[in-house]
Amino acid sequence: MRTDNTATGIEPALRRESLALTIEALSWMAYTGIGERSALLKASRQMKISGAGDLRQAHKWIMEASRFQNQLDWIILQTVSKDRMKDASHGVRSLFRLVAYMKFVESKPVSELERVVGWARQTIGWRELRPYEEDFARLLYRSGTPSTRGLSEFEKLGVETCHPAWYIRRLVVVFGRNVALKILKRDLCPVASFVRLNELQVDKDDISVDQLYGTASSIPNVYVLGKASRVDNRAELASSGKIVIQDLASIVAGLVASPQPGQVVLDVCAAPGNKTSHLAAQMNNEGNIYSIELSAVRAVHWRKEMERTACSIASLVLGDARKLPLHVQANVALVDPPCSNSGVFARNPASKCRVNPARLKELIRSQSEILEATAERVADGGTLVYCTCSILPEENELVVENFLQRNQDFKLTTQAPFVGSHGLRGLSECQRFYPHLHDCNGYFIAKLRKD
Repeated sequence: MRTDNTATGIEPALRRESLALTIEALSWMAYTGIGERSALLKASRQMKISGAGDLRQAHKWIMEASRFQNQLDWIILQTVSKDRMKDASHGVRSLFRLVAYMKFVESKPVSELERVVGWARQTIGWRELRPYEEDFARLLYRSGTPSTRGLSEFEKLGVETCHPAWYIRRLVVVFGRNVALKILKRDLCPVASFVRLNELQVDKDDISVDQLYGTASSIPNVYVLGKASRVDNRAELASSGKIVIQDLASIVAGLVASPQPGQVVLDVCAAPGNKTSHLAAQMNNEGNIYSIELSAVRAVHWRKEMERTACSIASLVLGDARKLPLHVQANVALVDPPCSNSGVFARNPASKCRVNPARLKELIRSQSEILEATAERVADGGTLVYCTCSILPEENELVVENFLQRNQDFKLTTQAPFVGSHGLRGLSECQRFYPHLHDCNGYFIAKLRKD
C-alpha cells in the first residue's frame, strides 16, 4: 500500500528497509572490519532484503557515512560524551553517524531526521535506543557545525577533509600543502569506474561503446563507465565474463608486465584475480601462470573469476608470498602486495580507518619481504613488476630503492604504456597515478629487469 511521499520522493517503506540495511552493514563493518560492499552483502542476506532500491540507497549511505566518518565523529562528540559513545552498541553508533551525515552533509530537514530516528526504534529496538533519546534530540536540533577552534592544524584538516591527522601530516611532508589538499579533497567523492574487454571471451568488435554506456579511454579496449540513462546490459556482460570491471591503473600494471604466449608467469598476491585474467588474455591462454594467494577465502573469489573469464592457464598456490612455496624460474613476475590502500580512499573510504603508523610499518616490512622472495624466482632476462594501490613513497619508491641496493642484478626499466605521472625521488621510470589527476585509484608501478 502506497503511503505519503517524502520530500525526497522515496516511499517511507523503502526508506525503512534501507535504513535497517545501512545500520546493520555499518555495524558489521565496525565489528569485523570488513569492507563496505562485503558488509552490505552480508546484511542483505542476513535480513533477506534484496530490493534494488533498498540496496542502492543503503549502499550510498554506507559509502558516504564511511567517507565522512572523521568529520561525523567529531560533530557527534561535540554533542555526546566520549564515554557514552564508547558504551553505545554498534547499531546506536551507526545511527548517530547516519543522522549526522543526513543533517550536516545532506542538509535534510529535521522532520525527516525525526522520521529516521523513529524507524530506528523499530530496527535497533526502543529499549536500546531509549538511553540516547536526549542525545539524538540535541544532535537533530543543533544549529550550525561545531567550531574546530582549539585543534592543531592537522587535527583541524582531519575534520575538514575526513582523513586521519597522521596521514595528512605525511602527505604535506611529501607533496607540500597545496597538492596534499588536492589529494585529500578529491577523496571526498568517488573516482571513475573502468572496464576492459576480456579478449579470452570476446573480440573487440563484438561489443560497442554504446552497449557499455561509456567512453573509450586512452588505453585500447578499456572504457570509462558512465551512468546509464536506461536499463543496460553491463551486468550481463560482466557476469558472462565478456567485460572485467577493473581500475585503470591496475589494467596498466598488467600491460606493463606484458607477458607473452608460452611464458612462465608468477602472479603474487593474486586474489581476486582481475590481473590474473588480464595476464592470461595477453598470453592467449598459452603458457603457465602460478598465482600465489595467502587467504583461502579470497582464493574462492579467485577461482570464480578464473571460471567466469575463461582463464585456463592459471594454477592457484595457497601460501605465504614471503616464502614462496614453489620453485620455478619465471619470465615475468607481477607483485601486488598488501598495502595501506591510501590510493583507494576515494573508492573504498572505510580503508582510512584500517591503517595507522604502526600498521604501515608492518606492511612495509611485508612488502619488502615479498618483493625479495619473488625476485629469487625471476629468470635471467626476466621482468619483475612491483605495484601497490598506495600513494605513500615509503611503500613504493623507498621499497624499490632498498631492493635495488640489495639486488644489483636488477635495474629499473621504462614502461609502456605510460599514462600516469613519473615516480618520486628521481625514479622517473616508475609510474604513479593520483585520483585528483587521473580520476582513477592512486597507484604505483615499478618495472625491473634482471640482467
